[in-house]
Amino acid sequence: MPLRHFAVLLSGLALTSLAGCTSLSPQNAAPAPAEHGQQALVQAVDCCASLAALPFQALDADQTQRLKLDTSAPAHRFEDGKSFFQAFALPRDAGPLSFELTSTIVDGQVFAPTVLVLDEAFQPSQRIASDKFRYRGPSGFAPARLAAAFDLTPGPEAAYLVVYSNDAARQGSTRYESAEKVYARVRGLAPPPGPDPVAEHTATGNVTLASEPHDGGGGGLLTPILGDRATTPTPEPRPGATTDTSSTAVERTRDRDFDYRRMIDAALKAGDIELAMQLAERAEREGQHGTRAWLAERLRAVSP
Repeated sequence: MPLRHFAVLLSGLALTSLAGCTSLSPQNAAPAPAEHGQQALVQAVDCCASLAALPFQALDADQTQRLKLDTSAPAHRFEDGKSFFQAFALPRDAGPLSFELTSTIVDGQVFAPTVLVLDEAFQPSQRIASDKFRYRGPSGFAPARLAAAFDLTPGPEAAYLVVYSNDAARQGSTRYESAEKVYARVRGLAPPPGPDPVAEHTATGNVTLASEPHDGGGGGLLTPILGDRATTPTPEPRPGATTDTSSTAVERTRDRDFDYRRMIDAALKAGDIELAMQLAERAEREGQHGTRAWLAERLRAVSP
């Protein structure tokens, strides 16, 4: 679209942005630098003397919730390292459940989760380590993420569930698809040259836990669902560290953390202003308020 049309676009964007909030909501705000989260974790006081003393929340049989894994979350020194965490008491009479845990890649950072299952005596009975989470590229409204799915039957051997990270996982990283390659794929264009970016594994992140009833039992034990939906790239360990990803399943929920701004940037670089505006409108509808105003500023910066 010619630059002379920018004035019209800017006027429309400016008017529509006045109707909404011009700042990002907290859930969509850019994460703090990785070193800030790690420093906060080092300084955090261990909340509990034992696993039995963890602050457990009740977990419904059918729900999707965003886990608060930031510097305000409780911290505990697990046997494999200190971590911010969230802990849940599983519903006793729910029957077999299917779970999916996803961790969104945001601004080159991602929380590499570990799932720990405790029995009625608060002793570890099962674990899904971070190397069982597989990279899944952006698709539809879902952003790039690490994901794993598993079945679990609440009972004496599976009474509690804890989501945390560990020292080894935070030494790793995950290579993911660049915004430019995503744009090219969506528009049916040849992918641009160059390597994809690398997401650093961090002490905090955007994690979603989804649960729903499942037909069939698992004897109270975790049953990872090995899927074929994963796509390259794969995690890249830092020197001296071992970490990878493997295991996922059918996507059940739409993640609202889709990184519209990266996609809008890619559209602007390709000169596709109309697509950039469409993405801004979708972002506003998804609750990412201020995206129209942000796009208006980007267009104003390049207009004559």
